[in-house]
Amino acid sequence: MGRAGQRFRVHGRARCSLHLDGLEYHGEIENISLGGALVRLDNGVPDSVRPGCGCGLRLGSGREESPVAYACRVARLAPSGVGVQILELSYGPAPHGREPSWQGRAPGSAGPGGLM
Repeated sequence: MGRAGQRFRVHGRARCSLHLDGLEYHGEIENISLGGALVRLDNGVPDSVRPGCGCGLRLGSGREESPVAYACRVARLAPSGVGVQILELSYGPAPHGREPSWQGRAPGSAGPGGLM
């Protein structure tokens, strides 16, 4: 039997933003499943992105457009895209104007220099 993510993968071209180390990168979700997504970034993959890095993923092109945010971990890299593993889903406005929990690093992700 295959993994759940392989069975429930949805293909499409939804606008999104990937948040990593305080920076926001715009792109499109090429496909998404229960456990991960493939994100094609508009300007290619930055050199600082490495597998294991914690990041955030927000659907839509603006903060007001979609209340869905994901805490993720970079799973793999391609020349123009990033494969992410979804760790946590946040839906709705953050309480008291706070940012989603992925605003730091994803749980268990490495800090600067690969240190935990």
